[in-house]
Amino acid sequence: MSMADPPRRSYYELLQVPRTASPTEIKASYHRILLSHHPDKSDAYKHNSTPIDIGLLKWAFTTLFSPESRLKYDLELSSRPNFSLLRGRPAHIVSLEDLEDLGRAWAYNCRCGGRYAIEEEDMERDVHLVDCSSCSEVIWVGYEVCPSQDDGTIPDGP
Repeated sequence: MSMADPPRRSYYELLQVPRTASPTEIKASYHRILLSHHPDKSDAYKHNSTPIDIGLLKWAFTTLFSPESRLKYDLELSSRPNFSLLRGRPAHIVSLEDLEDLGRAWAYNCRCGGRYAIEEEDMERDVHLVDCSSCSEVIWVGYEVCPSQDDGTIPDGP
């Protein structure tokens, strides 16, 4: 599934877990939801009026269970237009130099155990506020965008 056509609910809502959920909590919730919708395993299934897309549920579990996939999903989730309404207060200002360089992305550990991540494309769009993947904290990442020349190279200094 692609974020180009995201579901109306986030994977966290679908799996009924908070953004701070550990992989163990995500797995437990996934199994609980699967069992509650299984015709041979649950009496509640007969009375359950809300159908569930098992494929989407599995995709949500796979995405949130993997730390790498979860980080990418959280970055994409934070780029949704209405996501900014959910942002918490900025925890503090962090220089890009203090973030871990992951190639075309940078990451920083949150005090809750989650991670902040910013990609090169975010910086090109002048994004500075970055959400934690697990809690409501937000940091302001300080950096300067270097202008590039028409040929894609960075101009020499003064």
